[in-house]
This record gives sequence, C-alpha cells and structure tokens, in this order.
Amino acid sequence: MQTIPGRSPPPVARRTPIACLNCANAKAGCDKNVPCTRCYEKNLPCEARYARRISKVATRAVGAQRVPPPMSHTEKMDVDRGSSGSPYGNNGMISPTTTARQQLPINPNCAPFPDRNYFGVEGFEGMATPAIDGNFMDFEGFTGAPVDFQEFLSWGEYPVSMGLENFSSADLVPHSLEGFDLPSSDISEATSSSYARTSRSSRASVSTTHTRNTSHTSHTPSMSPMVGKGNRVIESRMRSSAIAEFEAVIAAEDAWPLARCNPPIFSDTCPRTAIVHLETLEQNSQNAGVWDSLIENHELTLTNPTSVSIVPLNSTTRDKILAITQSFLHKALKTHRGGMNGLPRVSGNPGTPGGGFSFLVLPPAEALEYFLQNYVRTLTSYFSLINGGVVDPNELMLNNQASTLLVLLMIAQGATAIPSPEARQLTAGLTETCRISLFDTIEKDVELSADPIVLRCALLFTMLAAWGGDKWHMDMAMGQRGMYLSMLKHAGMMEPQAPFVPVFDNCSSKDLQWRTWVRRETRNRLVYNWVMVDQELSLFHDTPCVLSTTELQTPIPSDESLWLARDADEWLAALYAARDRPERRSSQAGSSLYSPSIGDLFQDLLHDNIRSHGQLSPLQLKLLLHPLHSLVSHLRDTLTCFSDGPGSHRGSRTVTKASTLTRLEEVQSLLQKWYGLCIFHANDDSTSPIVQENLVLYHLISLNAVTSFPDIERVARREHMGEPLGSASQLYKRCIYRREEALFHCGQVLRLINSMPKHCRPHWWSAAVYRATMIVWLYSLSQASSGTHKLGSESFFALDAVTPEHPSVTSYLWNGEGIPVLSRKDGSFTELDQPGKVLQHGGDLLAEGLASRMSDGIRRKLERLNTNWCFDTPDAAAFA
Repeated sequence: MQTIPGRSPPPVARRTPIACLNCANAKAGCDKNVPCTRCYEKNLPCEARYARRISKVATRAVGAQRVPPPMSHTEKMDVDRGSSGSPYGNNGMISPTTTARQQLPINPNCAPFPDRNYFGVEGFEGMATPAIDGNFMDFEGFTGAPVDFQEFLSWGEYPVSMGLENFSSADLVPHSLEGFDLPSSDISEATSSSYARTSRSSRASVSTTHTRNTSHTSHTPSMSPMVGKGNRVIESRMRSSAIAEFEAVIAAEDAWPLARCNPPIFSDTCPRTAIVHLETLEQNSQNAGVWDSLIENHELTLTNPTSVSIVPLNSTTRDKILAITQSFLHKALKTHRGGMNGLPRVSGNPGTPGGGFSFLVLPPAEALEYFLQNYVRTLTSYFSLINGGVVDPNELMLNNQASTLLVLLMIAQGATAIPSPEARQLTAGLTETCRISLFDTIEKDVELSADPIVLRCALLFTMLAAWGGDKWHMDMAMGQRGMYLSMLKHAGMMEPQAPFVPVFDNCSSKDLQWRTWVRRETRNRLVYNWVMVDQELSLFHDTPCVLSTTELQTPIPSDESLWLARDADEWLAALYAARDRPERRSSQAGSSLYSPSIGDLFQDLLHDNIRSHGQLSPLQLKLLLHPLHSLVSHLRDTLTCFSDGPGSHRGSRTVTKASTLTRLEEVQSLLQKWYGLCIFHANDDSTSPIVQENLVLYHLISLNAVTSFPDIERVARREHMGEPLGSASQLYKRCIYRREEALFHCGQVLRLINSMPKHCRPHWWSAAVYRATMIVWLYSLSQASSGTHKLGSESFFALDAVTPEHPSVTSYLWNGEGIPVLSRKDGSFTELDQPGKVLQHGGDLLAEGLASRMSDGIRRKLERLNTNWCFDTPDAAAFA
C-alpha cells in the first residue's frame, strides 16, 4: 500500500500505533498513517489509535525527535517504574506553601503558625520521610521543577509490582505522623487490579503544572491517603483534622473566585479536576467497603432531629437509581475522555458490558437513606422545598429522569455532612455527573427549562458547586446562575399572581384544591430559594445580584403550617387558622388584585408601614435581605469610583462622595429597622437555625457598609505596593471606613457561628469566618504598624463572646473605651496587635467546625497568607 508523502502518525510517548478506528471497524488493512491511505482515498475522517502496551520502538522514535532535558531527582523517580522506590514521589504531606509558582520573598527563619499547625500535625513543615532504603523518599537536591502529575492518574501503565511488597502500610507512614490517627491503607490493595486501569482521560485533562508541590501528597497517586478499611475509618476521620485531598483540587485553590487573599492563578494554568472526580467515583464503586465505612458514624442521626421524615427505599427504586446513574456516569466519562488533546475517542470493547466502562455499584439502601437524612438535616432548615414533611424517593423515581437527578443531588448534598475522603469523592463525582446530565436534559427538550423539577435540580447543583471547594464547579455555578434565573423568568414564575381563594363545590374538591395550592406554592418557594442563593453568592463573591428588586413580584411563601400539611384535612385546618390571625399586610389591604410579594414588603419597610415586630416571619425577613444587600453593594461600588487624591474635591459634581455616604447611611438605618424585626424572633427562639442565619447575614451586609473587602484582599496580595498613597493610615481608612463598627460586626459573626451546631451550619459558614478573620487581620496589621493597640489601663473585652446589648460593646462603639480581643476555648485571648495570631485564630475556628473542601481550602489559604507575610517577626509590619 502506497504511503502518502508527508503523513505520519502523531508521536505519543511509549505508545505503538495500531489500525485507525475506521479500518478497525471495517476489519481492513491500515498503514497506520494519519490519515491512512484507505481513509484518504475514501475521504473518511481518520482517527489514530494506539496500543495500551509500551513499545520500545515507539519510545525510541519519540526519543529521537526530541532531546530530553536533564531530569531532576523527582523526575527520575517517575521514570524508573521498576525501581524499589515509589513511582509516585513523596508519600508524605507537602506544605501548600512550597509551590512551583513564584512566591513573595519569605524569611527562611519564619515558620507559619508555630504553636499549632492548621492540619492538626505538630511540626508539619519539618516532617520526616520514612527511611525505607537509600533512595526511597530522598529529596536532597530537589529543585521544585514542574512534575507531570498526569502520571499519577494512569494506573494501568505501571506494573502491579512496584517494589513495595515487603513493606506494610505502617512502614510508609512518615515518622513525624506517629501517634496521628490516620486510616489504614493496604498497599497490596491499592495496587490491585481493581485500580490498575488505564486512564487516558486523566492524562489528557490534568494540567502538567501545580502538582505535588502545591498539595499534601499521598500514599496513592492522586490522594492522601486513599480508601481505608475497617469500622474505625469514619471515626478516625472525625477525630483527625487532616482529610485526604486530591493534589489537582488543592493546586486549583488559588484560582477560586472567592477567598482571594493570595496571589491568584487563572483557568489556563489550573489542572482539570472533573475527570478525577468521575474516575474516582467509578473506582470507589467497585469497593463495597468504601460505602460501608460512610455509615459507621451515627452522630448526625442521633442529633438535630427534624420534622421531615424519609421513606425507606424499596429494591425497585434502588435498581432504577442504579441503572439511570450508570448511564449518567458513562455519559459524563465519555464526555471528558473523548477527543481531548488529539487523542481518539474511547471505543469500548464489544465484549465488555458498558462499552469499556466499569459496572457502577452504588452504596446500599441504608447508606442512601442516611445521605437523604443528612440532606434534610443540613439544608431544609434554610431552604424549604419539601412539602408535607416527607421525602419519598420511591415516588420521585416514578417520574422522568429529572427526578432521578434530583434524588442523586440530594444524596450528594447529604454526603457533604460526612467529613471523610470517600464522602467528598461521592459528592464531587455525583455533582459532575449530574451537571452534564442536567445540561444534556435541557438541551434535548428545551421545554424542560420551565419544569420545576429541573429548576430544583439546577438549584441543588448551584449550591453544591458554589460551596463544594472545587474551582471548576465554583466557576460553573457562578456562570450558570444567570442562565437558570433567566429560565425562571421566561417560565413566568416571577410574574405577580392573584390571591389563592379555595372554592369547595363537592366532597372531592377539598383534595383537588389542596393539590392545586401545593403546585402553586412549590413554584413560589422555588423562586425565592433562587433569590436567597442569588443574594448569598453575590455577598460572598462581592458581585452584584442578578435579580433586581422590581423583578421580585412572586407571591411570598405561605405559612409553614400550610406547607408542611400532610393531607387536605390538615391543610384546610391550617388555612382556617391562618385566616383568624391579624392581617400581616394591613397597609396593602386595599390592593387585593395580586398577592403580596417581597417587592411589596420592601416598600412597606421603606415607608415604615410594618407596625408589628411579629408581622413578618423569619423566612420573609431573610428574603428582605436581598434588596438591602443590593443597595449596599451598589453604593459601595460607587464609593470605590471616587479618588482619594488631592484633586478629588475640586469642581462641582452632581454625585459626590459625601452624598453617596449619606445614602449609604440611609440604607444602614433600614438595616437597623430590619434588625429590630429580626431580634424579636431571636428573643423568642434563639436557637432557630434560620434566625441565627439571618443575623449572620445581617452582620456581613453591615460589614460591607463600613469596609471594602476587595481592597482588603488586595492588601493581602500586596497589590497596593507602589500605589501613590500618602501613608498607610490612608490605605487602612479606604479598606475599613469605621473600625469600631467593623470589629463589632466581625465579633458577632464569629459568636453566632460558634453558637450554631457544627452539623447544622449554613453551607457558607467557612466563607463567613474567612471574611471576619480578614477584616480583623487588617485591623491588627494597622495596630501592629502604629503600636497604638494598648492604651493606658483600659480593660479587655472579647468581641466574639459578648452580645450586642453588653455594656462593653456600647462603651466601645460610642466612646471608644476598652480594648477588643478574641476569646479562645481554653480561656485565653488573642490580642489584635498580632496579625499572625489573628490568622491562626481564624484557622482554629475553621478546624473546630465540620471539615469540608471549602473550609480546608480556606485554612490552607490563611496558612499561606501567614507564611507570605511572615508575621511575628521584628519587621512584620514594615510593609508600606
């Protein structure tokens, strides 16, 4: 067969070219060029294929085309697969501060957080490595060159025997971790055939930069540590503050759209994590012990009971979930594995079920019910979307595939309440799987974009992705938020509606009226749950809200007693009881054409028409924070446009900085009115989750009125260096406009979050701790540079341990009396003239809560910030 000149197969390292896809399907001869002669003559698209085995001829061919650069010691470890050393490099935990990226100058004598490491390991920076042999784990001469951690994700290319047969898992644990409770990991199992599969997509999808130098490397290719066995696994996870994490996830943390206190990286340099999550879910599903370990800890089940019950899954429902999830996962894997970096799409073996994919094994029914219970316990206190107080997955599965997506997203949300690597892997894998299937479902049937079930799936995905701690999921949640909100508008769900007046004509109309009301109320609550998500994402990302106040014309949610009614009789009794109560909106009694909306309630707040403190429910008060936050955000953005230079006050202008500040003070007075309404419910039930959440959001919005958080993060990244500022005090004043009020609100945020049960905190609690910590950190930075923190013999008072009504708070806010500090659990205090101690205090607060990807990532960011600034040294504050 004549070869067409100028054509040859693209070289792929250690791969032997075989017949192209078309020739293989036709069982015809192929000359293995691209395009091959047969495809060239028939004008067919030619896709090259390569054998899975390593070819010496192909290796020599590739080596002849390029001269490899001198290899570092770590690269030699990666190439020498047959040596007795580990092919995965460092098995210890590497500090995230030792990155391959260029960092700020750091004093080599300064160790971050000398008292206690964020990860619960003493001496973390100086961790020793196991002395197995002369070359294993020897890092002398390590230059920090970029290492291709795509190799870590391809198990099938390496022999099962890697020289580790003579070592137990205890031999591979660093000596500095002795006494530290880590789950057991069997090396022979980790290298078994169940994990020894070729992962071409991982190699093609993960960036070649930001590898083990930016992560806590592991006992496995991409995690630290991998799946353990035994009934003590979940208990050890609960006791340990260090939870295994993928290197790619940690490497991408600097590209988060929030918590940007360190020099950022951007999407073009971030490793891709979606395929890692999907393949880990696929691998974990082959080990039943992984799922069994997730339900060993019943701490969540015994605490924080709710009024919502879970109907047990029957065998038919679980089989349906398994079958549909299998198709969802295969679709996601095919999307990420196919056609990347010039590689041909994966063509399954005809003799293999699933076309080359492994068969999926979901957790047992008991575990799935446990996840659904966690979903109810952790989310329904803040987002009420469960009618009748019952979650029946068997009934949901009778509907379309969107209902299956909803059940899977509920399971993923419930798994976030379990602090273990396996639960994180399940959550991330299901989130990515459902993301692709959700988008595919809408594309195939555009009418489903108005389906409440589909939009509810989109709501759960947005919350999971926005607070899941994965960079790419967070970006997609922020980007697709506007798309889903547009679907709500186009579906007519935000239009005003006439009041619902039930009419009972016969004995059967009662049940019909109840079901009609439930459908209407479900749509209304779906809209306002999206309103709350819009406000939260806007608050923590410092971006404008997508929805405007004038668009909020949907009727406000009805009483919870109506919503939680289990049948028509209970609903009718609650309806009559609600009619006997005083009318909540007496000011709008004459306008009965439409049901009252949040826009109407906001007008009442503006006109001071809300007479009674109990007139609004906690849910309605939470919804009122959306327009209040929008006003504060708009005015703060306007203030940043005014220059602080000497020529900024010249000339006559229609809009001045003084007038903008006046309008901001008017909004603050509205916030005070709102606070007076909310404190009524707080005095009535101080432990109500939604009331506590409302107060935290109030203090965070109030912080935005007296601080500029983006400027604070710019100072943390040292981007203020070189700006034409007169002095450091001018910089501090631009970041914190009123420092006494700012410290007061920060203290209340920390106090309220500490008072919440750790299993029932809002999903954004770690981001709230981060914002409060950063504001107190900048204040401590100003105090350390000026040396004016301790004045005379004034008394100390703990910002985060006193209520707003405490006399010390009043004296401090009005007279500036007292010295604010932060309290610790051991009875000691953290003074606010030591920036490093403030960051450590914030990290300790994060460690005390329920560990998640978000909270662990923020702790690593605070640790790196402390290292970059090198606090607690004589010249720590000499920065301006």
